[in-house]
Amino acid sequence: MKLRAMMTAGAAALAMGSMGVEAASYTGNVAVATDYVFRGISQTQERSAIQGGFDATFDSGIYAGIWASNVNFGTDASTEMDYYGGFSGSFGCSSCSYKIGFIYYDYDGDPQFDYVEAAASLTYGGLTVGLNYSPEYLGDGTTDAVGDEVEFYYPYANYTYALPWWDLSLALHVAGNIMSEDGVFEPGEDNYTEWSVGLSRTFKEMGGITLGLTYWDTTVDDLWGVGADDADGRVVFAASKAL
Repeated sequence: MKLRAMMTAGAAALAMGSMGVEAASYTGNVAVATDYVFRGISQTQERSAIQGGFDATFDSGIYAGIWASNVNFGTDASTEMDYYGGFSGSFGCSSCSYKIGFIYYDYDGDPQFDYVEAAASLTYGGLTVGLNYSPEYLGDGTTDAVGDEVEFYYPYANYTYALPWWDLSLALHVAGNIMSEDGVFEPGEDNYTEWSVGLSRTFKEMGGITLGLTYWDTTVDDLWGVGADDADGRVVFAASKAL
């Protein structure tokens, strides 16, 4: 808990300290989707979601933002708020970049599941590879799910490509969800792989609205002993707009 608080406060201080001396760009986004799928698992029990976020990027490379969505786990949690910040920059070539930061996941109504992740990624053109790490995945809530002090590793790769037909964009994603209890890695059903394939198109004639279809699937058969219906293969439709 102390580590999470320190990281959150540190990022806030960096961003706030930069606002008075640096030029910044601000962007926002809103979306509606038929499901909120996070790491291959429905966060809304296969129901629709309304989502939105706000980002600030400074000339130095410092960035900070917030993103929110409704959730439904069958608990008191009704809203997920993600707070994130860090530093990004380029290196080597015009299409090479990196990002280092953290994400704090805040579940309104059920704070036992709040947790923080450190995040790092490298991008070359349309390919991004990265690794997220959490020292206590899903906070104190994992005591009841998969044991105490669960460390979490999330290696992933994303690839986006502009298709030559109808202004479509292809998005490919694969990731591992790897857990370690007390520093010991044990293969099992709690570790799994996720992947997705998506197609989207931005319609300028509709005010810049982006419509997309994404197929998600996982290797989950039984997650934390509670079944895996929310991790079955599914198609998600989403409409989003940058602000």
